[in-house]
Amino acid sequence: MQWKLKAVGILLLLQFGASTVWAQRKKIEIGHIDSLTSKVLQEKRGVWIYVPPGPAEVGYAPKRYPVLYLLDGDLNFSYVTALNQQLNLSGKGPEMIIVGIPHPYPTRTRDLTPTHSTKRWDGAEDRTLNLSGGGEKFLNFLETELLPYIEAKYPTVPYRLLVGHSLGGLAVLNTLATRPKLFNAYLAIEPSLWWDNTLVLHKLNTAVVQRKFTGQKLFLAVAHTEKPGLDTTQVRRDTTGTTRHTRANLALVDLLRKQKPSGLTWQWKYYPDDTHFSVALPAQHDALRGFFQYKELALPTSVTDPSFTVAAVQRHYAELSQQYGYAVLPPEETMNMYAWGYMQQKLWEKAYQFLQLNLKNYPQSYNAHASLAAYYEARNDKAKALQYYTVALRLQDLPEARQKIAELQGSPRSRSAQKRASPIW
Repeated sequence: MQWKLKAVGILLLLQFGASTVWAQRKKIEIGHIDSLTSKVLQEKRGVWIYVPPGPAEVGYAPKRYPVLYLLDGDLNFSYVTALNQQLNLSGKGPEMIIVGIPHPYPTRTRDLTPTHSTKRWDGAEDRTLNLSGGGEKFLNFLETELLPYIEAKYPTVPYRLLVGHSLGGLAVLNTLATRPKLFNAYLAIEPSLWWDNTLVLHKLNTAVVQRKFTGQKLFLAVAHTEKPGLDTTQVRRDTTGTTRHTRANLALVDLLRKQKPSGLTWQWKYYPDDTHFSVALPAQHDALRGFFQYKELALPTSVTDPSFTVAAVQRHYAELSQQYGYAVLPPEETMNMYAWGYMQQKLWEKAYQFLQLNLKNYPQSYNAHASLAAYYEARNDKAKALQYYTVALRLQDLPEARQKIAELQGSPRSRSAQKRASPIW
């Protein structure tokens, strides 16, 4: 009997599982507010946290995620979280923890500017900038307090993204210039590079010359903030204060094009139909697609498809791991679904290989041990089945394992394994 497994099948299964998780809740929630008291800033800071819901079924190993740190989190948290969810469901990016960092007045100007200045982009004095210049202290807070706090409390992998818009984009680029190893990927949306006579632009030039980059990624988004009809060529030639903001960003593009910085993968995009404010959403989408270049696993079309092997799966995720800079593992639920399908078709060797892959990648998973126990039970190896059910029970006290152990200990011979999940074949 042949079976077919389509990508849409897995997508529907994942969506159904996610829907089940959400359906069990009485509120629609996309996150929660956490807080910590900062010795560096001498104040209590709240952060908005989104953590993906995790496996839809009990027994699977907890998942771990990259972390996106979002400046102006109170303004951008909802749509960035929704965008990440949609990209993941459509197979275009990994699930991520989102950490939104609010900057309520008057802390925003203080936190996001590297030096004290009271001049706007056009050179005019602005008294609302009097509190500027606390950017280095804010970066100390990120490096020594917030990042360690998040990584100790939440299920993270060693991959961090920093995202900022306007003054937040300035802070992103200042971090890249002065502490490039703090994050793996940087998204600067319409950054205020004009600040303090383009100070951060000069810092970036120094970082490029000194070869400070070690595999970081940068996406720069530039919107059309000038008068209608002005293109980037005309803006570059202009010398008035009104174009100073865009000229500074284009100067960064020219710098990176000329210097071709070693160790930095960078991309920029000009959005001629977007303003300083409307560009945030499309820039987030384009940057996340660009950072990850998510390559989907080629799925088998039939049980006899010779190309779909454990070795092929391992190659695929090794490539992703190389690209992302951290270990990306094959999803436990997906590998388990394949293994059960091969067991149903009595393709024992292939089923065993996928089960062993899960056991290797998720040694603390109840499911990995219980599924291998079911395999041995189906093969009438009572001793091995008892061994793996016992380990599974030790990892997580679920009634199914207790029942299986009792059956195997109480019967003269092991019974046939029962299907534990409902994969789509």
